Amino acid sequence: MTARFRKEVRRKLYQFTRKVATVMSDTRRQRFVEEMIVGVVVSGKVHLTEVARAASYGTVDVHAAEKRLSRHLNSEHWDTSSLTNHLLELSSQRVDDNSLIVVDLTDVAKPYSRKLEGLGRVRDASDPDGRLVPGYVLLEAYVRVGRWQMFPLLIVPLKTYSGAATSENTEICEHLRTICDYTGGRGIYVLDRGADRRELFQEMLQRQLAFLVRLRGDRHIITQDGRKLSVCERAHEILSEYSPKRCWPHEGLLHTEPVQLPDFDGQEFLLVLFWIQKDHEPLMLLVSPQARKKGRTGWWFVKAYRRRWGVEDATRSIKQQFSLEQFLVRSWRSICRLLCFVGLAFYWLNSWGEESYNNLLERLLNHPSRLPKQVTYLFNGVASQIRQLLRPKLKIPLCGYFDTG
Repeated sequence: MTARFRKEVRRKLYQFTRKVATVMSDTRRQRFVEEMIVGVVVSGKVHLTEVARAASYGTVDVHAAEKRLSRHLNSEHWDTSSLTNHLLELSSQRVDDNSLIVVDLTDVAKPYSRKLEGLGRVRDASDPDGRLVPGYVLLEAYVRVGRWQMFPLLIVPLKTYSGAATSENTEICEHLRTICDYTGGRGIYVLDRGADRRELFQEMLQRQLAFLVRLRGDRHIITQDGRKLSVCERAHEILSEYSPKRCWPHEGLLHTEPVQLPDFDGQEFLLVLFWIQKDHEPLMLLVSPQARKKGRTGWWFVKAYRRRWGVEDATRSIKQQFSLEQFLVRSWRSICRLLCFVGLAFYWLNSWGEESYNNLLERLLNHPSRLPKQVTYLFNGVASQIRQLLRPKLKIPLCGYFDTG
């Protein structure tokens, strides 16, 4: 049963990789694309040595295969934009008017690296002291589907941290325009408080995008009675008006009201304030006019923002399941292409939440080698099991070992 099941999983993987590889016209590039995606999925690493070993059947010269993959990865004679666009097309097909498009920034810390191209200074989020270390800042965009699936639209490094003559806002706006072109303006963009910026608001409003942004608190608003004050001050007023004699709601206190922003006259936003407990900092959300539709109440927007936390699971999974922070390629071109292959591998593993994979998913999660455990986010279990299932076995030729002369 295990051998037959292994063949079925491998067939699914190669069907996906061959379909992706068809976007390349050269057969050599097609073979390279297949090997990279298969190697990243099976090895769970971005080391080219591990990728070459996982993509083979245990009988090839790993050193030669690694050099070939490295040469293709840094080649100037082919363009990888077709792969990036194909990933955008695959994920954008899952976007409808109610889909959540989560956009976030994350860091890739390389504290001991000195020779990597475009290496900048980033704040290491995994460091308790939050120290600045060499590394890269990645922009991630996912479409949230179902209970746990996060299909990647973009995983790209920002050039501004590498010394390019641009700004972070300019780069983010360019990527937002790219996503909008592929999705046709559908979906609701959900962003954390780091996106509370006038430049991003202006770009999304010009594109007439529906967005939901968590506010920092010092953002000034104009209330319905014409007063101009910060969001924190307005939240303090609402909380002070709540009668202390009343019992605190079990589900939390919710307040919504239409407001305007000083920099955007004529645009009526919705301010959503939510307290889980009275002595906790409230959740402050700003909803764009395009996102306000019939049936979307304040509770709907609070739940939508909570689903944004799936991007934290996705980021952690990419870093841990693929050991993303341990890549060894040096050139900027190789790093960008490697991230594209990680995105394609991540897309296929998230496809296991589809109906066509239900039978295989059930057998995978009930496999004897897996410790039964009830979890909501299934990606880690799926990726680990597939890695154990498809890992090639080392084949040692026995010829000559028993020759005594």
